[in-house]
Amino acid sequence: MAAPHSRRLAPVMALKAASVVLVALGAVWAGRAAWAAFTGQGTPSCSWPLHVRGKPAPGQVSLMRCYLKAVAHRDTAGLLAIAEAPSPVRITEADLRHSADARAGLATVTFAPRVLDPEFGVVGIVYADGARDQLGLQNMISFGGPSVWRLAIGTPLFPGGPSPASSKGPPPAGPRS
Repeated sequence: MAAPHSRRLAPVMALKAASVVLVALGAVWAGRAAWAAFTGQGTPSCSWPLHVRGKPAPGQVSLMRCYLKAVAHRDTAGLLAIAEAPSPVRITEADLRHSADARAGLATVTFAPRVLDPEFGVVGIVYADGARDQLGLQNMISFGGPSVWRLAIGTPLFPGGPSPASSKGPPPAGPRS
């Protein structure tokens, strides 16, 4: 026969064991989410108020929340994180031109139907102060990457030229004149 004291400890031990399992599962989930964000394997998710129109694909609303938040805060690193990445880009003042507009209030984001190419979309933004913008959306799966939505923003670092990954050094010197 078990002692009365040990019978009272059984539910406490079971509760502790269940707590350890839940904490471990939460840590695994958080670790996977952090790793996916770190490696760029997921469409970023941010908290920012906006009004949505149209039929966005999964992940596109989250992407636009991140865009509006980054523009409002003039966060160039945040904008680089959501920029289309087949080749490197830099964020310039032109990309930040709607910073005050994004801070003005609730923006309305309208997703245009993706008729010709389901991996590309267009989104229109009407800011609370009446300013307007239009951006392209691209699913990186079309470049051979994971299914992750990014925005066509930024200025290419190598316009019309090869990306650093395909470059094998400077071009050969031409003949002297």
